[in-house]
Amino acid sequence: MDEENIGLVVKPNSLLAEETAKKVLQALEKHNAEISVEELSRDYAFLSGYPSFKLEEDPPPRIIVVGGDGTLLRAFQRLCRDDVMVMGVRAGRRGFLLDVEPYEIADRVEDFLEGRFRLYRYTRLDVKLNNKTLPCTLNDAVVVGKTAKVIRFNVFRDGERIYSIDGDGIIVSTTVGSTAYNLSAGGPIIDPGLDAVSLAPMNPVQIQLRPVVLPASSRIRIELRPASNEAWLILDGQHVEDVYEGDIIDISKSSVPAVMARFKWWENYYERVFTRILSYW
Repeated sequence: MDEENIGLVVKPNSLLAEETAKKVLQALEKHNAEISVEELSRDYAFLSGYPSFKLEEDPPPRIIVVGGDGTLLRAFQRLCRDDVMVMGVRAGRRGFLLDVEPYEIADRVEDFLEGRFRLYRYTRLDVKLNNKTLPCTLNDAVVVGKTAKVIRFNVFRDGERIYSIDGDGIIVSTTVGSTAYNLSAGGPIIDPGLDAVSLAPMNPVQIQLRPVVLPASSRIRIELRPASNEAWLILDGQHVEDVYEGDIIDISKSSVPAVMARFKWWENYYERVFTRILSYW
């Protein structure tokens, strides 16, 4: 793709995303940008006439994602590379990870085209199940029981055991993911200036167990113990794998960060946490 090409990814089946994407399109066309549309977003009639691309194969160097957090996470799972920068436009109820509001689209699109932004590289997780490589993970890797019965597992950090848990499961989250499922389960908010991972047990029978925060460089292994009930391994709420007793999950820091263009993102981070998450209803 040409360096001037701007790719567009839009949340499907959403009237709000459709109206927001039209504003993005209008702003791009005002600046005579070359536009292409991610293949799954071309179901919208107003986008069907533009050239298409696949996130996994031939993405342009700059992409605008319109939708909510799930839309962004799905895009990054398919975009497992660090030579593409993403701008996020909020078109959802929460959209914590997408910092551009609909009312400021015209200004932010111009900033994006002119290079007036700060570039952030977010740590992702490499996850393997029994040595099978799974999709890139930006927010969290969750191991959770399939039924209302407990699962039994051990958790290791760099070969040393941290937990032996009987409970509903565990959440392994990045700094970015600390304000998602991890927070709901009682895990800590990790300041964006820290490169870390959080381990948050979910309803353990051993009630003394508490979340821990580790360096992002830690190598984490989760092993389902004998006689454990079946579980799921869920990556970013999108990709799901079945997990059985004796299975081994390895989690480590990925060498491929997620790259995002930000506009005044960290100037009001904790205000943003409060307004988008802690006061959410």
